[in-house]
Amino acid sequence: MRKTIPLIAAAAALVASAGTAQAQSGFALKGHYLFNASDVENRDTQTPVADGFSVGAEFVLPFSLGVGVTAYTTGKATEVDRESTSFGVLAEANYFIDIPLLPVTPYVGVHGGLGQYTIEDAGAADPEFKDSRTQLGWQVGARFQFSQLIGLDAQYRRVSESASEDQGGDLERDQVLVGITLF
Repeated sequence: MRKTIPLIAAAAALVASAGTAQAQSGFALKGHYLFNASDVENRDTQTPVADGFSVGAEFVLPFSLGVGVTAYTTGKATEVDRESTSFGVLAEANYFIDIPLLPVTPYVGVHGGLGQYTIEDAGAADPEFKDSRTQLGWQVGARFQFSQLIGLDAQYRRVSESASEDQGGDLERDQVLVGITLF
């Protein structure tokens, strides 16, 4: 019984402090593990189907609108090769729905692809916009604020690559992202 009293007190303090944390506004860095599922039956396409990771930056305005840029790739972070590994870049906008007294903030948003690049392309002095892989889509998610500086994100993203004339509607995929946000 003596050992459980400090554990109960620590859990109560954690719940009380988490209940006061709400979605933050301002600049944030994000990192996610990405689970990919593709509707494509032909695996010879450019659509990534392996799980991967993403990194990004976001600026959440005081009126709960977040705008940001995210880059994602498939495969393990330890297997990234400078010449051959490509990554997609997305511009996104999310609207955060503040729920008073709860540390969970749901959000909805849209995103558009800014092209597919390699690390070598990104390191060039003047990288060109590449629309070889146009993407449009939407996302829903929730952010749990552990503290004023750290949030845990869970997001479902629907990606459509049928926006370009040379791409068909077969390049649809679902992504589930789980990661952290640092304010």
